[in-house]
Amino acid sequence: GVGVSPSGARAVLEFRGEIVTVPAEKGDPRYLTTTPGIYERDPSWSPDGKTIAYFSDASGEYELVLANQDGKGQPRSLKLKGTGFYFNPVWSRDSKKILYRDIAQALYILDVESGKITRIVEPRFGIDSCAVYSSWSPDSKWVAYSMTTAAQIGRIYVYSLEKEKSFPVTDGLSEATDPVF
Repeated sequence: GVGVSPSGARAVLEFRGEIVTVPAEKGDPRYLTTTPGIYERDPSWSPDGKTIAYFSDASGEYELVLANQDGKGQPRSLKLKGTGFYFNPVWSRDSKKILYRDIAQALYILDVESGKITRIVEPRFGIDSCAVYSSWSPDSKWVAYSMTTAAQIGRIYVYSLEKEKSFPVTDGLSEATDPVF
């Protein structure tokens, strides 16, 4: 797992189960974790540049960890809803929410401040590889994602955080995946 800071000055990466940031040019690597026997993965840098989210099995179950990008202070661990193994934390553009998926390909939104988790959708037609592709709107009020139909064709939806409801954007008659605002 790899991510770049909003300024482009540093990158965050998963390296042998640890989370480390490295400078683009000059400077030293900064280990956010030094935890032998614990696996941290899928780092994601918040758009405001302050926080790095990653998954950790330190508690015995995977949780989402929020750590200061400078490595200072105590990281915050959040228990997640879903099926035990999680992927792809994607920050909202206002750095207030995180979209993630579980091993069953269900999509969830985590409110960073309150810890509230909302399931957006779960696959209805088996494991759904299309649910991997999702993105936030610039105002952080919508999520776009693709989901497979009964005919196994990718269809694009948008989810309104305000209405807590998904709306189809494509007709499902031709393949559509990888939505981006």
